[in-house]
Amino acid sequence: MVKAEIKPKQEYALREKGKSGAPLQRVRVIEHVRRNKWRVEWIDPNPGLVDYVESGELVVPWKELKAYQQEIANEKRTREHNVSKGYDNEDSPVVNALQQVFESAAEGVDFIKGSLVGMPEAIGRLRTRAGMESSPASPVTYTDRQGRLHIPFDVALDLGRRFCAAEPSTVLTDVESTEMEWSHKARVGESHIVGLLNSYRASWALIRQWAGHDAAIAQREAEIQRLERLVWDAVYALQKAGLDSQAARLRRAVERS
Repeated sequence: MVKAEIKPKQEYALREKGKSGAPLQRVRVIEHVRRNKWRVEWIDPNPGLVDYVESGELVVPWKELKAYQQEIANEKRTREHNVSKGYDNEDSPVVNALQQVFESAAEGVDFIKGSLVGMPEAIGRLRTRAGMESSPASPVTYTDRQGRLHIPFDVALDLGRRFCAAEPSTVLTDVESTEMEWSHKARVGESHIVGLLNSYRASWALIRQWAGHDAAIAQREAEIQRLERLVWDAVYALQKAGLDSQAARLRRAVERS
């Protein structure tokens, strides 16, 4: 635990430093000593023993122990499920692509170690935008002690793909701007960016595939045409109102573009 979360006179589960598989011990915090050091009294085992421990050895408030243990079990089950569904590592093109897709969605969700993590409301909005409101929940989806949903890899992958198809311009705008920026830096001699650029090109190719790149271009062209029609309507409205100079200026701007 971090120092700010620890309170004197409260009971905590403790695991001794360097003993990751050791049983948890029950202690009561007496007082803060300095920095990350605490004076604690053991309840079980060795009741009455008083010694000094570090913040990192206090794992969780004792009253939250069962919920914590269930969360650890859920995390392990989801991790095993993710591996069985094709999750490999954090540096694969698919993982990089999903991280970029969910970041571009701007819903405050995170794709971490193969799972999509976020508050239920945020993930609900993301599902709605992707057209997945009625999709069944995975049996390994769980809610942690902070109220965040943890969505497994296969469901996150399906959601990411569908989101790209539903909102191609949302994801492609970020991809194209980042690729242009990094390509420019590589051309002007920033050699350190070349490896990063090359490693991300595979993930960008996946995002473009999921978004249906040709369809996205057609959508963008249709939007441009719609805006041009609005501008011409404004030109005619200005002329009708007797504002010829303003109409002429707007017409020249359109014709130059």
